[in-house]
Amino acid sequence: MDQTARMLDDEHLLGTALMPDPLPAARAVREAVGPLGLDDDARRVLLVASVAVVDRTDVLLAASGTDIDTLMAGPAGRHLHLVGGRFRFHHPRIRSVVHEDADLATRTAAHVALAHVHRKADEPLVAMWHTALSTLAGDPLLADGLVELAEQHLARGDVHRAHEVAREAASHGTGRVRTRAFAVAGRAALWAGHVHDAVTHLRRATQPSTDPSAAGALDAARPLGIALALLEGRPDAVLPDDAEGPDRLAIAAARRTLRLLDGAPADAAAILSEVAELAPARQAGRWFDGPDEAMTPLAEAHLRVAQSYLALRLGDITGAATVLDDAVERLPVALAFGGLGIALARRLDLVRDGHLSRATTALEASAPGQVSPVVRAATLGDRAQTAVFAGRWVEAATLLGLAAERGGDDLRRLWLPTPDPVELLVLAGQDRAARRSHDRLRLRVLPSAGPEPGVHTSAVAGAPVTGNGTVPSSLPGGAGISGGPVRRRRLDLARAELALADASGVNRARERAVEASLRVGSTFERGLTELVAARAYARLGLPGDAAAHLLGAHELFQESGATAWEHLAEQALRAPAPGSAQRATGEAADARPADLTARRDPAPADIPGEAGPGGAQEQLCGQWDGLLTERELDVARLVVQGRTNRQVAASLYVSVRTVEVHLGRVFRKLGVRSRTELAVLALRG
Repeated sequence: MDQTARMLDDEHLLGTALMPDPLPAARAVREAVGPLGLDDDARRVLLVASVAVVDRTDVLLAASGTDIDTLMAGPAGRHLHLVGGRFRFHHPRIRSVVHEDADLATRTAAHVALAHVHRKADEPLVAMWHTALSTLAGDPLLADGLVELAEQHLARGDVHRAHEVAREAASHGTGRVRTRAFAVAGRAALWAGHVHDAVTHLRRATQPSTDPSAAGALDAARPLGIALALLEGRPDAVLPDDAEGPDRLAIAAARRTLRLLDGAPADAAAILSEVAELAPARQAGRWFDGPDEAMTPLAEAHLRVAQSYLALRLGDITGAATVLDDAVERLPVALAFGGLGIALARRLDLVRDGHLSRATTALEASAPGQVSPVVRAATLGDRAQTAVFAGRWVEAATLLGLAAERGGDDLRRLWLPTPDPVELLVLAGQDRAARRSHDRLRLRVLPSAGPEPGVHTSAVAGAPVTGNGTVPSSLPGGAGISGGPVRRRRLDLARAELALADASGVNRARERAVEASLRVGSTFERGLTELVAARAYARLGLPGDAAAHLLGAHELFQESGATAWEHLAEQALRAPAPGSAQRATGEAADARPADLTARRDPAPADIPGEAGPGGAQEQLCGQWDGLLTERELDVARLVVQGRTNRQVAASLYVSVRTVEVHLGRVFRKLGVRSRTELAVLALRG
């Protein structure tokens, strides 16, 4: 692998330049392949297969001068997979070795044979390609046709083939044809995400010596500006007007989705559903395969990042990660919206696993230039998240304060899973700072409590605009409403008031925070509200209420896929009831919120509900004796302890289906709708 890396430029390794095709056959590749055991006839067959751009078996047989029986019986057949009249190499490494071992004359002969076969099959475009590659000296007569062929590939969304063909056209052409070829190569490289290649080709198409009236020069100016803007990390580098067909629809939907994240996620979901049928970007493959139109990789990267952000906004951490993980493997995600996909990948990793994955680290390294200020600010939030998991409240609060200064409302609009800054200050024991932060937040929220004067909703994409017709925010196309993300701020304020509440106002503060989180419609945010409530009740010396809300937080984090936060709640559930030691010795009960996360891996006897028949859970659930059957009561007790249906079934030696039936009856008899409500009912008596 190291030897292969030395054969490639830095731009190749970043993914911003088109990789050689086939890849170099480095020593490690040859060692992995081993001896191929080929005779001259088998080498000829495999070389034809390695340079063919159509994967039909009849073309391979005709160009290599063999028949199917000979092919299958010979050594070449061991390295090819033949099915349905098509062929492919068992592994791309074999193709690399065969191609590199052939000399120039042998490769030229293979292209000549393929050109002849395709010409006889009345496939002039493919024949022209092989003719161009078999011409050792440039042939200007081929250049114009190759440019047209490249434009056909580009119109179908096959940017890799368009790039390859246009570069070949530039090597044959002169004058205006060469300028046009560089312009097509640059546009194809841009939409493939190969921005360094794009800048190189487009500058050649727009250099001063070029005739400014040439069509290629005129077509290259705007794409060159886009490529340079991508390198600068500008979120608005790519606009719908820059694209055509599926790309235009995909980019427009992506930008509108981000604009609606705060106030209208349901509208954003409807917008994305309208483009669900667009064909995804083609992988480098055979010519003219697939639908007539497809998204390009750069356009699809914007769309997938928007889809992942929407799933995150709704609290579906698992769904957001699934979309983004697939996109990172195939698409130039680091280029979308100034690197917002990088910020998203980092935060999803931390919320799920508590650390960054190798894929996310590689994604960060693939950023070809700068990233937007919002992405840099989000990195501070990532560090704050890590500090929270370690219980370092002061550090977390400080980092979130810095992130807010640098990212501001744009960062909050993205709904990245983030601890509440005011609560962190409370946990850190900085009550004065917490109240000052609360007062500042309150001043920002109060003017937004009702409709803002001078603000109306744009008829296009539902984008709110101010009286002078401008859309605020540096996010793509603006976001939220004038003055910031209202739902985000209202939820922040409600949770801040809950974290600061005293015993007389905590219940009302909890109700307001729950109401605000329900309006947001995010499972994760609802779980975070439950966690803030648990810490507030623990601080006030109310361990029963704290435990109930901790259980709710655990269930909601589990449902959303926020595994690291789920573990945080689980560790708190395993800790002894806050303040119990003080009360046992007659001391004042002053359970700090930090007590909910301070202890790690306690003994099983410390787990609430794991005591024997006289335990707290047994006593609390005993009030249902007259309402539930004995088996329903057993199921209810175990569910209140936080057991899953499978765990309950294992404990009671029944099937999971039986547990589901009993639990449904428990819900109906007690008038609750979820496991969380059942736990709250039990723990509150």
